[in-house]
Amino acid sequence: MVIKSVCILFFVTLFHFNLFSQCFSSPGNPIGGTANLGSVEKKLLRISAFHKYSISDHYHKGDKNSDFILYDKADLNFIGSIIAYGLTRKFTIETELGCFINKSIYYDRRMTLPEYKTTGSGFSNTVISGKYNLYYNPGKSIKYTISAGAKIPFSTEPQYVNGAILPIDVQPSTGTYGAVIQSYLLKENSFKAMRYFMINRVEINAVNKQEYKFGNAFITSLFVSKKLHFRWQWLTENWTAILQVRHEYRTKSTNEGNEVTASGSNLLFISPQLNYSISEKWNVSVIADIPMYQYYNGTQLANKFAVGFNISRDIVFK
Repeated sequence: MVIKSVCILFFVTLFHFNLFSQCFSSPGNPIGGTANLGSVEKKLLRISAFHKYSISDHYHKGDKNSDFILYDKADLNFIGSIIAYGLTRKFTIETELGCFINKSIYYDRRMTLPEYKTTGSGFSNTVISGKYNLYYNPGKSIKYTISAGAKIPFSTEPQYVNGAILPIDVQPSTGTYGAVIQSYLLKENSFKAMRYFMINRVEINAVNKQEYKFGNAFITSLFVSKKLHFRWQWLTENWTAILQVRHEYRTKSTNEGNEVTASGSNLLFISPQLNYSISEKWNVSVIADIPMYQYYNGTQLANKFAVGFNISRDIVFK
């Protein structure tokens, strides 16, 4: 309960100061539709905070449904933030913070167990990155940015409840360090009020103290955004529709040097997003994650859907 309260306080505090077979485990902070599009302008501080709820309620073996029995379902509530500041015209420093309010598994009632729910909670990995605007062509409205950063665990010790170590599926952090490499390609068409952008993200995980290594992640996201036009001009300026298609490939995890058979996946999601801007400073959006194709190595718990809420604030320092 204390950790949950701290997580909620962490989320609220971001804007209070105006500064603006059973693989449910996630090797880092959940992402999707909340990333900055590369670097930000010099002396601009951008603070984004978001909440994501995800549920999984069926098993897949490969890309087919399975009647495997272990968990009835699993769900999570995650709150996070992305804080970016433009140090120069081309260089931005950025940090990703996150906390699980809950990360829960519910065992199948057909099994005979003393407890049917296990929950982990707490801070996840932090990512600190430097972003460099490698190419910008204002005439063609093309921008290309690269990024590299360190993945830092909140704790390298596993989480315990009532003296028992929690399953790897509900541990809030990878418990070890890693690296994150990203690239951002942005193309704008001002005449059609549209943007096209692509984000590539690679997450590399090291082995933790329990000799468990989460598989590395390779994520490619394609976005198309369009300003919405309504009868009323004041409304037209404020609404933007965004469609994201995201591919996630994760390699297999290892435990004490041995490959975990039920780990690693090849997933495709479609994520519609609706954004509302206020006074050109605030942006509020809602996001849905809908799985279109899911392939899992071995037998694993598959995603059903996820929904999210995001709010961001831009502050310019003179």
